[in-house]
Amino acid sequence: MTEIFVSTDIEADGPIPGPHSMLSFASAAYRGDKTLIGTFEANLTTLPGAQGHPKTMEWWSTQPKAWTACRVNPRDPAVVMPEYLVWLKALPGKPVFVAYPAAFDFMFVHWYLNR
Repeated sequence: MTEIFVSTDIEADGPIPGPHSMLSFASAAYRGDKTLIGTFEANLTTLPGAQGHPKTMEWWSTQPKAWTACRVNPRDPAVVMPEYLVWLKALPGKPVFVAYPAAFDFMFVHWYLNR
């Protein structure tokens, strides 16, 4: 099966999902020859009861444009993540998650897909 490389970046308000929220994410799917197949992006509402981590929120205070951008039209993760899964399954090959740092981005995406 052909591998499709899904380059993903997330923004969050803390170091781990659950106590903190994924604020936004975007993925771009590429063939091995770097041909872009498609993209998916969403801003998310914060999780009930979750709070921004103080150090992360201190960093966000230095990034007002990025903060504003990731808070435009946030949508419920319970709606967005199933849409994202449909998008992933429709790709013409096996999705391979790509990110840097991969552990951080994958942790949030995986947790949100499985919650």
